[in-house]
Amino acid sequence: MSVRKPYCYIDDDLPPAKILAVLGELPKRWGRMDRISRLAVVETGRALAAAGILHFEGGRPVTTGQGGLIGVTRRGSLASDLAFVETLKQGPEMASPILFSYTLPNTALSEAASHYGLTGPVYSLFSEKQGADGRDAAKRWLAEDPKLDFMVAGGLDVYPDPSVADGEVISVNFKIVS
Repeated sequence: MSVRKPYCYIDDDLPPAKILAVLGELPKRWGRMDRISRLAVVETGRALAAAGILHFEGGRPVTTGQGGLIGVTRRGSLASDLAFVETLKQGPEMASPILFSYTLPNTALSEAASHYGLTGPVYSLFSEKQGADGRDAAKRWLAEDPKLDFMVAGGLDVYPDPSVADGEVISVNFKIVS
């Protein structure tokens, strides 16, 4: 019997039912999304649901209140950057425009914010510090902007690393800060 790893849905063209329950409707760009974007979308939904601020209207996810999203990363969009460079090796005219759109570290967060209707600040922070989660930055935003009800904040990474067992780091720890 094979055991599915916790984040294996990032490789699924059609995620399993328990992931679809978090998403509501499958994001229109799911088939084109890079793996870190899929991770960001699903795990943002899980954090929102755990906090009781996610509901669905006709299958469309809706949040209660206005929120933003901060993702702290060690390597940003490295996996997508490397995949894009591979397409460039065939010549500039063969470079993948789909992959290019995912070569910015905040694209994954933007996909998640768009899916759940988060209209507050959305941005990436880089940190080599293990466990950095952006909660302090989220608290500053909340203190300075009275229109914000909450921030989703946490670490988010998907990148190759030959020193680990599977040759890849996949990690996320989103939480709601209010």
